Amino acid sequence: MIRGLAPQPRLLWAIAIGAALIALSVVSPVLVLLAALYHAGLVAVVARDLALLPPARGYTARREMPDPFSLGEREEVKIVITNPRAGGLRARVADHAPLDLQPRPRDVDGTFDTSGTLNVSYSTQSPRRGAYRFQSIDLRVVRPDGWLRRQVRIKLDHEVAVFPNVVAIKRIQLTLRRGLRALVGQRRARPPGASTAFAGLRDYVRGDDVRRISWTATARRDRPVMVEVEAERGQQVMIALDCGRLMTAPAGNLDKLDHAVNAALMLAWVAQAFGDRVGLMTFDDRVTNFIKPERGATQLHLITQALYAIKASYVEPDFGHAMTHLALRAGRRSLVVVLTDVQDPNQSRELVAHCLRLSARHLVLVVAMSDPEVLSARFAPIATSARAYQWAAAEEFVASRRESFEQLRRGGVLGLDVVAGNLSPALVERYLELKERALL
Repeated sequence: MIRGLAPQPRLLWAIAIGAALIALSVVSPVLVLLAALYHAGLVAVVARDLALLPPARGYTARREMPDPFSLGEREEVKIVITNPRAGGLRARVADHAPLDLQPRPRDVDGTFDTSGTLNVSYSTQSPRRGAYRFQSIDLRVVRPDGWLRRQVRIKLDHEVAVFPNVVAIKRIQLTLRRGLRALVGQRRARPPGASTAFAGLRDYVRGDDVRRISWTATARRDRPVMVEVEAERGQQVMIALDCGRLMTAPAGNLDKLDHAVNAALMLAWVAQAFGDRVGLMTFDDRVTNFIKPERGATQLHLITQALYAIKASYVEPDFGHAMTHLALRAGRRSLVVVLTDVQDPNQSRELVAHCLRLSARHLVLVVAMSDPEVLSARFAPIATSARAYQWAAAEEFVASRRESFEQLRRGGVLGLDVVAGNLSPALVERYLELKERALL
């Protein structure tokens, strides 16, 4: 009964008052009787409070949380604790969550309802992929006017995994099913007049492009008829993900590789939703994984598992080996999306050369992420000489990246340079634009 109990501040004050009465009892015999009665009453009150506190063995707990966790997303973990005898008790809960998941807040206050159920929650944010372990839950309960509090440790171990951002996939899936734009600025899946596959005929509506009128159908029906087209399905997308040294650099809350992983998974899902075959290649100084282009739920599962497991290496990427390997195994003409980092023309010479060579047969899109801190250094006020040097360095770095992308553009290679936090929606937007323009 004593184990796990601790005094409330009011009990400590009461004990201090009792000690003062004992000290004063040497002055008058009347104070001796008063001290005895005071302590007898205090013992009775504390004993009653102890009897009303449920024992530790009556508590059960469970966690309700995402399965799996999503990289970079703020998500909620809910804890439900029950004890039929704990109705009305105030509680504080501290979950032994992995510190790497950044739990906020660490301690959560709540009150058991009349049935003896406590519901509390806190948020987490996962900055890295991988496996994590939740351990015990610490619970502190006290009556609203109690003198003692009981501290309980409930053993509840959980193994969880942080995957690439599946929450973003669920959001885009829901909005596509509703027929809405999945992302800000996203284009329609059936653009009028720029795609390559015939989708049907419909009556003319004011504002339609007259160049899409089917004169044969118009003559047959004796009213204007429009040709409907949609983005051609059954094309092929290869995602080439650089896992070399430069992708270990931080960019906002995640490092560049994790931003690229989220974008790759988003692109794979969207391409599958539009009927294209999707493949994945990861590489550093060698090709570490190659998944040939296919379509279907099994393919998405393979890509998700591969993206979950990859790690960046502190080595220079071998673009020549990677692009040659892709060219030999890709087969038919594909949209090749190279997720990497681009620096000045000298350091990006190998990337530029091999992407230009690959573009002779495939449509190549080189995607790079800008560090938000570098961009903020360009636009922040210049008040000191140190800030002036920072601005000059940031400006030179951005200009050198722009020159590298210009070399790619002149050779027929597409480029996308975007702030790391906006990578996923920007990449999907570019993919849909390429589908509309029928460049593949």
